[in-house]
Amino acid sequence: MKHIFKYLLFLLIGFLIYLNCSLYYKPQFVKIENEVVNKEVYHQLQFLNTALQNGAGKKMQQLFPEGFVFINALYGLSWYELISELPTDAAIYKEGITQIRFALNEINSSNGKRTFDENLPLSYGAFYKGWSNYLLGKLLEVQPQETQSKTEEDLFISNCKEIATALNNSNTPFLESYHKQAWPADMLLCIASLNIHDNIFANNYETEITKWPTAIKERVDINGLIPHKVDAETGYSIEDARGNSQSLILNFLFEIDADFTKQQFKKYDRLFSDSRFGLSGIRQYPSGIKGGGDIDSGPIIFGIGGAASIVGQRVYAQQNDWATYEGLRNSIESFGFGLTINKKKRYIFGQLPMADAFICWSNAIEKTSDQVKVTTNWRIMFHLYSAFVLAVLFLIFKLLKTKPVS
Repeated sequence: MKHIFKYLLFLLIGFLIYLNCSLYYKPQFVKIENEVVNKEVYHQLQFLNTALQNGAGKKMQQLFPEGFVFINALYGLSWYELISELPTDAAIYKEGITQIRFALNEINSSNGKRTFDENLPLSYGAFYKGWSNYLLGKLLEVQPQETQSKTEEDLFISNCKEIATALNNSNTPFLESYHKQAWPADMLLCIASLNIHDNIFANNYETEITKWPTAIKERVDINGLIPHKVDAETGYSIEDARGNSQSLILNFLFEIDADFTKQQFKKYDRLFSDSRFGLSGIRQYPSGIKGGGDIDSGPIIFGIGGAASIVGQRVYAQQNDWATYEGLRNSIESFGFGLTINKKKRYIFGQLPMADAFICWSNAIEKTSDQVKVTTNWRIMFHLYSAFVLAVLFLIFKLLKTKPVS
């Protein structure tokens, strides 16, 4: 037993040293065909590609209510981020276009639509229509107009018209995702896709895009934030803001109304941003509120939400808070055990590709090596905590080596 205890101490000491070193992680950027790309993200996408080809979409659907659509949409959006600033003749750009189309074909397949109700006021509901049309819009946006597919253009334009019509016929700004069930985060994708339409084509939906934030400001929760879940008939909160949905909401609200996003972000930062042992994290529930986790929140450890932190990383990048962004990114890198094998990078040993998809999407916002500029060492407190724990572990180890006096 004494020897086993020694081995456990060695493991704990090694783990702490690994954590402290890995907090200095920086993604590698490399030149491919004279174009700089985030190599780490590219390797993440290669892992996800293999996982999806091997049925990860169906496997994630068994674990998450919208797992099939979610993982494919995030995969496609991560490719969009990677290639959005590359020339159209670059090999990786062409690879990205192919992979975004692959993701869209998966989403538009019977497997993608199976979970959703075609007969809702917005066919297949706000979640499905929002994510599928937003990704389709991003595919069109990243291509020169002369290379866009007429079929894809027509589908996107038709979807946007359907979204606007359903919204104008609704008493609430939040359309149903399922029968009599509505989540504001789903609706953000619908409105953001209308915004993409007006950026590419004519400004047909300026009224809907402008009016929508005004309507939701009348339906904020007790803290003045967009709710997690609302009454499908009135649009008023039945579940107040949570970290995972709030992180997702802010990522897309940024594209719709930047000023309103800043107002919401300040409240989010005050109520949800926190730290544990000196490391940044996003709470699943507002400060002062306790609650349990669910399949959407991911693990909640000491009040910090897994999904909230991963998606929140991207929010802080949008708001140019690079210290918090880096703190979240590197904590996820460390505790997620980011590992590259055969040019394929996975987290948590590749056991949950949905997590890999979210992490990839958040990491893909970082496009250049000098984008993250942090002047303070946010790791100091964690180093101090670790030094104390290591001192205790070494003391225990020394006591175990001491032979008892006969």
